[in-house]
Amino acid sequence: MTSWTLLPVTLMLLCSSTLCSLGCDLTQGLLEDFSLLHQMGTFSLGPCWKDRNNFNFPKEAMEGSPLQRENGTVIVYEMLQQIFTIFSQNAPPAAWNQTQLTQLLSALDQQLEQLERCLGQDVEWEEPSLGSENPSPALKSYFQGMSQYLQDKEYSHCAWEIMRVEIRKVFLFMSKLTRKLRD
Repeated sequence: MTSWTLLPVTLMLLCSSTLCSLGCDLTQGLLEDFSLLHQMGTFSLGPCWKDRNNFNFPKEAMEGSPLQRENGTVIVYEMLQQIFTIFSQNAPPAAWNQTQLTQLLSALDQQLEQLERCLGQDVEWEEPSLGSENPSPALKSYFQGMSQYLQDKEYSHCAWEIMRVEIRKVFLFMSKLTRKLRD
């Protein structure tokens, strides 16, 4: 039996009560990430509303399809990886609490490692079921759009604040998804 045929079984078992009790449930960590990100805000968003953008979160590509069960953990993994990249490769504002930023990056790194251990193999997308789409391209496009936005706005403080709010929405989505996978 190849690893490709074992991946759906692994993903379905990932958040069974046994595995969740072994530390594969990220719900609490995601809520802590959300809280850290909220605390990092340094001023009112009022002056920044002119810079807001619709990043077109690909919710439809990830909700309500059979892929949610098969690839839900991989969706969370990819989102965490993209968020880690945004915050670690682009200099966030110096006005943000750098200790909290370091804590966030450390938490993201630990959650990525935790998901890799839970899967017990490389994290890869399973082949889509008939009639469903692989959400990976939509996710990549979404996060590329966010990175492009930061670059276009020359990494301004307002751009980062708008980004912080958007990524908080992503954490809420991931938290909802992990609870759904766990139940």
